[in-house]
Amino acid sequence: MSHERGQGDMPGSQRAPGTTRVFVVSPVRIYREGLTQVLATRSDLTIVGSADSVEDALPTVRRREVDVVLYDLRCPSGLVGIRRLAGSPEVSVIALGVEESPDWVIACAEAGIAGYVTDSTSLDGLVARMADAVHGDFDCPPNIAAGLLRRLAVIGPASRTPTVQSRLTTRELEVATLLQQGLSNKQIARRLTIQLPTVKNHVHSILRKLDAPTRREAAEVLRTGGGGRELGDPRPSSNGHPRL
Repeated sequence: MSHERGQGDMPGSQRAPGTTRVFVVSPVRIYREGLTQVLATRSDLTIVGSADSVEDALPTVRRREVDVVLYDLRCPSGLVGIRRLAGSPEVSVIALGVEESPDWVIACAEAGIAGYVTDSTSLDGLVARMADAVHGDFDCPPNIAAGLLRRLAVIGPASRTPTVQSRLTTRELEVATLLQQGLSNKQIARRLTIQLPTVKNHVHSILRKLDAPTRREAAEVLRTGGGGRELGDPRPSSNGHPRL
């Protein structure tokens, strides 16, 4: 675990007039330190700190000392980390390293991002996305915007029912995120620094709660939000009758 205060810190992390307070979260130290040092040279930004995990970032975020969190998707917490950071309504979360495909951007948007950048985005592009987020704008290509609108049309009626994710604990959501990425139990254990039997227990619980017989089907249920089936609806068995 590490937590570094960035250049430009002021008592109480107060923002200089006209600047945006930024916090960087990335598990890669050289990337995290390099990004904070480069951003600290800009007069329109105040770097209030950086951390290698969401857990270390949350105290500063919850004290409302941050305007924008730059969140590296390589963090083991994945989409769950975005949800936890975005739980503070005054904070805009920008996801770093997003694959610019409708599925990925929609998943991040559902988790609570206010903007995103890909691996090929320039520094100026990143600063522009931060400015957009602070002003409530969300910049994306037309095909991504169309995908977001289609997704909104699907989840509108479903928002009145419990979500698939609401069935899972925070740790199960972390395991499920890595499961969706195709990681094995051993890889998940290493990524989350937990024991292999613990991972197996979480996976078993996830499959049971999602009523999914296989890891692949569980990943599909999480990706589609239940495939249009309201939670609690009986799934048909192989003979066409509801499972009891």
